[in-house]
Amino acid sequence: MHPPPSLAATALQAQLVAECTAHLATRQQLTALTAELQRTQLERDEAKAKLQALLKRYFGRSSEKLDPNQLALAWAAVEAELAPPPPPPPAAPGPRAPRTPSVRRAQRLEDLPVLEKVVVDLPAEQKVAPDGTALVKIREEVTDEVDYQPGKLFRRQIIRPVYASPQHVGSPQVAPLPARVIPGGQVGPGLIAHVLLSKYEDHLPLYRQEAMLRRLGPAFTRQALGDWVGQAAGLLQPVYAELKKIVQSSGYVQGDETPIRVLDPTRPGAAREAWLWTFLAPGAPTVIFDFQLTRSHQPALAFLREFRGAFQTDGYAAYGKALGTLPAEVRTGIVHCNCMAHCRRGFVEALESGDDRAAPFLAYLGALYRIEAEHREATPAARAQVRGVQSVAWLVPMRQALEKAILDPAILPRSALGKAVAYALERWPELTRFAEPAYGHVHIDSNQVENAIRPSAIGKKNFLFVGHPSAGWRSAVLYSIFGTCKLLGVNAWSYLTWALPRLAAATNRTAHEFTPQRFAEIAR
Repeated sequence: MHPPPSLAATALQAQLVAECTAHLATRQQLTALTAELQRTQLERDEAKAKLQALLKRYFGRSSEKLDPNQLALAWAAVEAELAPPPPPPPAAPGPRAPRTPSVRRAQRLEDLPVLEKVVVDLPAEQKVAPDGTALVKIREEVTDEVDYQPGKLFRRQIIRPVYASPQHVGSPQVAPLPARVIPGGQVGPGLIAHVLLSKYEDHLPLYRQEAMLRRLGPAFTRQALGDWVGQAAGLLQPVYAELKKIVQSSGYVQGDETPIRVLDPTRPGAAREAWLWTFLAPGAPTVIFDFQLTRSHQPALAFLREFRGAFQTDGYAAYGKALGTLPAEVRTGIVHCNCMAHCRRGFVEALESGDDRAAPFLAYLGALYRIEAEHREATPAARAQVRGVQSVAWLVPMRQALEKAILDPAILPRSALGKAVAYALERWPELTRFAEPAYGHVHIDSNQVENAIRPSAIGKKNFLFVGHPSAGWRSAVLYSIFGTCKLLGVNAWSYLTWALPRLAAATNRTAHEFTPQRFAEIAR
């Protein structure tokens, strides 16, 4: 038997156990503090990235913040423009002097050169009086019209000979005036086309155009220019409806939406946010805009009810909700695809915030985009074959890296990298749809529809907002016309000067025939 330990040894052993326990507790505490420090550093980096994003948003070159005072002044200007003119004072009693022609109006029209004369004559069978004698020309009806050629205004004279019977049998005969884009107005299609292009392509507000036209000759008010825009947009509505049918029947559409400010008539001096929903058919090629006061899923739902095929969008939840709301028989005919460019932006933001762990994901995406660039001109079948081999070879390791990253405790879910990883994994089937065998015609991203939206984004920085909610459809119609002309490579001014006079004379059954596609066929 061993002798019992002495009291000193027992005390020493107890002291050693206590020191070891304290040391272990200290190490655990140190480990916890180290983990907390790392988490704090990650949260600090996330806050720093958010601060940089906010600074870029509010003080960078892309800021669209409106000054309330500027908005109030603009609202007052719009109210003044739309307000009816004050009633004239009551006339004094007594005989009324005969009305004389406006000398000022005549002088400014006469100052313009006459570059074109159009004779509208009666057919030969109508130049006969009721008694069988031939009518003779007694005078001419001359109608002046101000029109535009690049860089100058000119005058067009529409001359209509008037015929009467030498025996004064029956009333004088004259050919009817051709249909005008602006009924009763003294403005030609070239000048109207110039105003439309200046506003919706060159982004010049009407008040600037008013000053520019005044330097060229006759003065036209902003209210008159606004009337021209409304009349022209109304004539182009049947063309817009035809473009919408083309997009909905194309089989592949890219969708997006962009905010636009609109003055609120219920709150003078205030503006609210509206939306231009955009749907582009890359294979047609055609684009349409839809002005709506909401960003809910309803506008997308209304479009998708008449669509079948591949529908490509960013990750905005309203598109998924719209697809889920559709009846089952309609939903089965639509395949949702997502945009890889939006996925890439999340990793770019993470890298810009200082997180180098985003670099490998950007390398994967860079390889995918190189494949797309090399086969951009290939047929859909050839592109699908290449993607099935080369693109899939990069998508498989990228998916593995994403799954590993989502489980990494060092990547906070709320960090820029954590959000980018979660975004990609949540939408992976839709993001990689372009690499599936039957989707060689689908692009890797929806950048094309974003490019179509860009003119409206530039324009709203100049004219700030739509003047009234009821006028938003004009922007939708005209952006659709000009966007489609750009996709087709059609000169928009030539198209308008061709289409507007024909639309003025068209019926409801023939108006749809004057699309940019039809003009492109004729111009070949």
